[in-house]
Amino acid sequence: MTLALPKGSLSFAAFILVLFTLFLYLPPIDVQDGAGAFIFTIGALALWRYSWGLTHFVRALFYQHVTFPRWRKRIDDSAENLMPSKIYMLLTTYRIEPNVTYKVVNAAINEAIDSDLPCTIVASVVEMADELAYRQIFEELMPPDRVELRIIRIAGQGKRSALAQGFKAISRDMPEDDALVVVIDGDTALTQGSLRQCAPFFKTHPKLGGLTTDETPSATQSALANDWYSLRFSQRHMQMSSLSLSKRVMTLTGRMSIYRADIVTHPAFIDHMLNDSLDHWRLGRFKFLTGDDKSSLFWVLKQGFEQIYVPDVQVLAMERLPEASFVKSSIRLMKRWYGNMLRTNARILKLGPWAMPFFVWWSFLDQRVSIWTALAGPTIAIMLTVQYGWIVLAYYLVWVAFVRTIMSLMLLTSRYEISWRYPFLLYYGQVVGAFVKTYVLFRMDQQSWTRQKIESDTFSAKPIGSLVMHSLSLLIFVCVLGVATNVLALPYPALRSFF
Repeated sequence: MTLALPKGSLSFAAFILVLFTLFLYLPPIDVQDGAGAFIFTIGALALWRYSWGLTHFVRALFYQHVTFPRWRKRIDDSAENLMPSKIYMLLTTYRIEPNVTYKVVNAAINEAIDSDLPCTIVASVVEMADELAYRQIFEELMPPDRVELRIIRIAGQGKRSALAQGFKAISRDMPEDDALVVVIDGDTALTQGSLRQCAPFFKTHPKLGGLTTDETPSATQSALANDWYSLRFSQRHMQMSSLSLSKRVMTLTGRMSIYRADIVTHPAFIDHMLNDSLDHWRLGRFKFLTGDDKSSLFWVLKQGFEQIYVPDVQVLAMERLPEASFVKSSIRLMKRWYGNMLRTNARILKLGPWAMPFFVWWSFLDQRVSIWTALAGPTIAIMLTVQYGWIVLAYYLVWVAFVRTIMSLMLLTSRYEISWRYPFLLYYGQVVGAFVKTYVLFRMDQQSWTRQKIESDTFSAKPIGSLVMHSLSLLIFVCVLGVATNVLALPYPALRSFF
């Protein structure tokens, strides 16, 4: 039997050949000529960061090939006895392309039919066109009586309002203790067998509060955008698997997650989703507009529930960049993603390591630390290039390409495909992503949806203060790195006279 090569392997092999050719033609570098501090500092940071990444990699492999298969076998042995009494499917739709809506609704109804379980599909919609689409597809598929469609018309005030109204509608049914609620985004299609493969985990794991699944992108734009989404989902698969080994995840993604019905129908949970807010020492109190998946995660974590990742079930995420420019689109999306992350990260850390496994708590802490460590390498390289010449930058770039090549190859354990663009996109995500994180770290009150064009009322509430704090933090960061690499010297006479 011949094993097929991963998709994109030939172009990736060509990239590796070019990389090694460049390395062979690099002139020798004189370590004594000022690059010693650079090599030591970069090496120390690399040892820390790459050992952390390797830890996630090993944990992910162990989860995917040892722990999770045991869980799956236990379910397969007695699947029928582990099914819930009822499943609710909550879909939120707002200004999504009609062809996407058709695929999503069609997949949800078909999955409800194939599950052989009582299902109520609750649709939170704003516009009449979406309601008519739901009803038309439902009538075309002619589901059995155990499958019900319930439409909720709401004002276009954002996804949080749509979810809250949907949860209230489900709570009025007074669902059984073992009932489940599947939350599905308007651009995400379930794959065949998703419900029956995921539902039994709630009975084999009595403390389980929510779970989420693998995702595969269905992007139809440029090759660069397709590779970017594929890379992100591969990284997500690895990190989610690593965290799930501790029966926790870092987000209950809004694309598709499943909860116990008694969690999402609890009045306090609904109020939390609708009115979640943050008290910031400088920006004051502001409500969350986006980040419903982070709000739900925080609630489930705080209440002591477990969360897991199901790696052998995929949903189809129909992604589309919001603008024609890849750079503008990616930065715009990262502002939303990382803003949601940072707004919830600090309060999860405040729960303490005793509220969750220590590795999980440390992973949330690493989210904040990595903002700066990701910028350390390029910052040091630029400073030393200015002082010692282009050769330092040349060696740094080749080293970056080599490391990202290894990281790209490691992702073959997540997806059996690779692209020569992956090393560049990994570095782009590191550097540009870190800059975006520093930006939103000092402007956490700024929020906006990508599709709905909805922005928070407090947008740019204190722009001058945010700019000053952001600039000062970057200045301190550069100075510390400059002193650590001997590029900058401490002004000892000035310090002595001051003190």
